[in-house]
Amino acid sequence: MTRHLRLRRRGWLLGCAVAPVLLLVSCTSDGSTPEHERPASHSARTSDAGGQKKLTSRARTAIDAAAADDGTLLEGGVESVADGVHSRPTVDHGLHYRLAVTCAGHGESEAVFITEAGVITEVIPCDTSVVLKRFTAPAQTMRLDISGKKRSSGVIAWRINRV
Repeated sequence: MTRHLRLRRRGWLLGCAVAPVLLLVSCTSDGSTPEHERPASHSARTSDAGGQKKLTSRARTAIDAAAADDGTLLEGGVESVADGVHSRPTVDHGLHYRLAVTCAGHGESEAVFITEAGVITEVIPCDTSVVLKRFTAPAQTMRLDISGKKRSSGVIAWRINRV
């Protein structure tokens, strides 16, 4: 056998041996990206969106039932627990208001309501129970911050009404 044919045969054999290894390495994860940082599959995103809609519906239903007899709506909304609520409502000094907050999902959220009169802090379980706080506006501007605690997920619904 000539030297040229032996070299071609060795190259071909080497290629046959290396190809499966390369295919195996390219088809497996290198493990450098942790599971929680990898993008979700399409089906996971779709089911999350469907779950988010259900949680939003549950939170709105709970807040509507609790605040149905309240007077004029000042402001309110629904936000994801991850985003939280950060509002600076303008109120009329001396008038009475009622804050209603609920969370639907898992874990807990914490509401911090700051006025000139002081700080109101409430823990809101994400089980759609509604926390109600009535207050008299001591100033024109207030601050409302609601954020999820560690490992919490879901949606927060909130409403401030004048009563």
